[in-house]
Amino acid sequence: MKFLVALLFATALAVTAPSHAESTLKTSVTVAGPLVHVGDLFTDAGDKASDVLTQSPPPGMRVTYSAEWLRAIAQDHHLAWAPSSDFTQATVERASEMIDADTLMPRLLKAMPATAKGAETEIFLDNPNIHIAVAAEAADDIAIDNVNLEPRSGRFSATVVAPAGAIDAQRHRISGRLVVELEIAAPNRAIAIDEIIAAGDIEKIKLPRERLPADAITDASDLIGKSARHLLRADQPLRVGDVQEPLVVRKGDLVTIEIRTPHMELSAQGKALEDGALGAAVRVTNTQSNRVVETVVAGPNLVRAGGPSKLAAR
Repeated sequence: MKFLVALLFATALAVTAPSHAESTLKTSVTVAGPLVHVGDLFTDAGDKASDVLTQSPPPGMRVTYSAEWLRAIAQDHHLAWAPSSDFTQATVERASEMIDADTLMPRLLKAMPATAKGAETEIFLDNPNIHIAVAAEAADDIAIDNVNLEPRSGRFSATVVAPAGAIDAQRHRISGRLVVELEIAAPNRAIAIDEIIAAGDIEKIKLPRERLPADAITDASDLIGKSARHLLRADQPLRVGDVQEPLVVRKGDLVTIEIRTPHMELSAQGKALEDGALGAAVRVTNTQSNRVVETVVAGPNLVRAGGPSKLAAR
């Protein structure tokens, strides 16, 4: 009889005993991935360790679970655990890495329109101390989206998406300024009006593109041999209208007027009514007939008219 009672008692203990060893709560946990599992919060969870509890917090954030929530989780998953007090808590943090400005700027530059890029381009963020938390498992999986660039000022805004293409991706709006520097030719000294510009008078300077006028001269070959139309300052960009071909005929100068045809050559003396560079059209007064002739500058104090009929009075 005693043997039968002992057997029944042992059987009852086997039925009522928990299916798992006693579990211990992990009060501070860092999880990798978008989900929190039973095994992330409790030790010795057995075959329940892989059960999903909830979504993990966004990168860089943490969530604290109360004793009541934890008790319910333990009961639902048949864990041998109960909170020691109503103040028992567990904090879960998402494993993350911080993306800073040095990481973002090359990707921002790559995302800019091709027309916004130059030989030397630099990005300045409005918040140079920016730090964006991204999931550790996708630290390199970021994308730049919705780039909006104002070409003249270089002001831009964009969205950083991490992880790229994910449904639950975090989106961060950033802004700043894109500066494109261009290397251009400029005088290395002050150049007086009508002075001829030589190769030694030119240097290379770098300026932000938005500071350059639309008709700025960028190449030294467009300056060498030209003359200054007014005083040119050192280290300043030049516009097309700042230089001209050197004047070889000046207003008021006496010039030789040549008239050439297949059958004859004539020459006469004239007086220039305007300045002219080589190949420029200038008006000249024939000093003998006092008639105005349309001519083309052919050399220093030398102009050519099209034929005798061009000597007609104006």
